[in-house]
Amino acid sequence: MGGSTLKDLIRGDLPLARVIFDDPRKRRLIPQLQRDGWPIFNLAGKRCAFPADLAAHARKATRSRPAHEPSTRRRNRQRRKREAEAASP
Repeated sequence: MGGSTLKDLIRGDLPLARVIFDDPRKRRLIPQLQRDGWPIFNLAGKRCAFPADLAAHARKATRSRPAHEPSTRRRNRQRRKREAEAASP
């Protein structure tokens, strides 16, 4: 990502929970997020992450449609292509 330095690094479960959930009491959920593939890593015995990486992952995780579903534009193009193939002899 662009511009992240070690000064921006979030260290520890409590600060990570504060950034991700806006609630430091949810710090017990951080290990599960790490296992689920969130951009959280261990550094010097503490779980750490960069704020930009967390924000990008949260945006991706909370999209309105599943990641594997094609976009509407692409889906419409595929439908028109199938209809055109079916209409031509």
